[in-house]
Amino acid sequence: MKTGGVDKRYYNISEVADMLGVEPSTLRYWESQFDSLSPRRNEKGKRFYTAEDIEDARMVQYLLKQRNLTIKGAQKTLAESKDHVKRVFEAVKRLEEIKEEVRKLKTEFGTALKKTITIEEL
Repeated sequence: MKTGGVDKRYYNISEVADMLGVEPSTLRYWESQFDSLSPRRNEKGKRFYTAEDIEDARMVQYLLKQRNLTIKGAQKTLAESKDHVKRVFEAVKRLEEIKEEVRKLKTEFGTALKKTITIEEL
């Protein structure tokens, strides 16, 4: 995972919160509610998230925000079928990436059409 063009192994809670668009307190709360979300801590208690921790947080966010599940519902879903949730989450993530690519192409195509000069204009 890269931040600012630099490949990093660990991320602090502020960086992860920015990536997900949530407050650090939300991440701390999710950690208390979901066993799968448990970043490493140093001796002072500072959290260090790995790419896997971030993906787990993204799955929790997907279940809570996009699927509109309650905390208990998300816990149950992850406990019963984490692999299935991960596959669906990855598919949704890829579809969002494709959607963004299509938006960019549409914008570029529209711009190119506006710049097209007809023979009459010459």
